[in-house]
Amino acid sequence: MPWNLQLKPSKSQKNASSINYSELSWPEQQHTIDEIGSHYTVQGMDLNYVGVEIGPSVKYRDGRVVFDPTASSNKKAINNRTMHSGEKKKFGKKLLRNELNVLLTRGVHGLYIHAVDDELQQALKRAFKKGE
Repeated sequence: MPWNLQLKPSKSQKNASSINYSELSWPEQQHTIDEIGSHYTVQGMDLNYVGVEIGPSVKYRDGRVVFDPTASSNKKAINNRTMHSGEKKKFGKKLLRNELNVLLTRGVHGLYIHAVDDELQQALKRAFKKGE
């Protein structure tokens, strides 16, 4: 699937309305129904339904959800931060947790989840069955 902001509105979409697509946020643009968004494109938005693909940086081990910054492709989440004192600190686990929280809380009417990590996917399935 194309990533957010890769697709452009078709000429028929542009001609069918007087909407200026450049003034709309990503989820408000009709053609983005065929794109995958990110925590950046849905932050602060409430959508009817959200599908979340939980990547390899979120795992389930020994009965707990764990965050693995080394498995993330988001370099901004795993790079060290230089503090005012010059000290370098890691915030990868906290940032990954925050990203997941943003994505999981955007769907008003529903949430679809798939985890890349098989153990996490199985734990989600078990949790859903318990909640039925």
